[in-house]
Amino acid sequence: MASIYKKGNRLYISWYDKLSGKRINRSLNLTVTPENIRKAEQFAREFQKELDKLYQNFILKGIVKSSIKKAFEHFLKINSFKNPKTIKEYKNFYNKFTQYFNENDPCSEITKSTSEDFLISLQKYHYAQNTLYGITKNLKKFLNFLFEYNYIPIFKLNSDVTYKPEVKQVIIFSLSDLELMLSRLEEKNDNFKTTFYLLLFTGLRPSDIINIKTEDIDFDHKLLRYYSPKTRTYNIIPIHEDLVPLLKHRCEQITNGRLIDYATIGEMGKAMRRFFKSLGLDKKGYDLRTFRKTYISLLYMNNVDLASAKRLVGHKELKTTEKYYTVFSADKLRNELSKLKLPSVTTHHKKENDEL
Repeated sequence: MASIYKKGNRLYISWYDKLSGKRINRSLNLTVTPENIRKAEQFAREFQKELDKLYQNFILKGIVKSSIKKAFEHFLKINSFKNPKTIKEYKNFYNKFTQYFNENDPCSEITKSTSEDFLISLQKYHYAQNTLYGITKNLKKFLNFLFEYNYIPIFKLNSDVTYKPEVKQVIIFSLSDLELMLSRLEEKNDNFKTTFYLLLFTGLRPSDIINIKTEDIDFDHKLLRYYSPKTRTYNIIPIHEDLVPLLKHRCEQITNGRLIDYATIGEMGKAMRRFFKSLGLDKKGYDLRTFRKTYISLLYMNNVDLASAKRLVGHKELKTTEKYYTVFSADKLRNELSKLKLPSVTTHHKKENDEL
């Protein structure tokens, strides 16, 4: 039962929290007087009724009593099949999360109010906008897991305290830089060249191409099979005519197995950065993802329809492809605008001057 006690000249309330297994004490901000004691005792009786009602509600909903640490271990177990990079992101999120929450506390400590306070507290660290967005995204994922497995009751975060992704300029290769790279590609080994050409001619993710094998290529029908770890799907796409002889050469060279000899995407990225630096292109923001963005922009500029572009680059959702098509629309609209023929402004002014 909730009870009242005195400490100095102040009244306090004490109650046992069945979910956390702890006794909690709070000041009522009331001085010790006969009238305040009556008020406090009445408040304690009503407060206990609310606690009992809340606890019964938790029982009806099957709320599981567990520590935050145990719940997160369960969360990792459920998501153990995911990409190691994703698991690392979850763990990085949890490290930040437990700087605010005590991992040994019960999950009942995670409420709408405390979760929003956690997000607000991140402002003092001056994280980059996309880092804050990443934390928000993983918090929502963890909360949805807690809701699904009845660790805590369902609530919705206020959108005003959640962080949105930063809108960055989409960087693609300029035509002159791409020509420079192609002109210097012969200096590189076949492993690097194969990586470069696959990225350029398919627009696939580095994680999509790194495990492509000779047996995944059907030269008779000019098709390429690949598995996408990101979308967890098996896909088949046509091979561009210019890529066919390059892949044939590589397949004849290695006979069988993986086309690319990089152990990790990190190694692939490091090799590409060295190449950019050797050409003086290391200050332009180019990286492995630039190939994909350039490929999508070229699809758009060459009037490839949205649905076909989605299939070619392996997007799971059409809205993802549409986002990039929207970004690249300015250049295409500029080209369309150039077709508009209006009276020359210069000629018009010259005519006015002649009349004067």
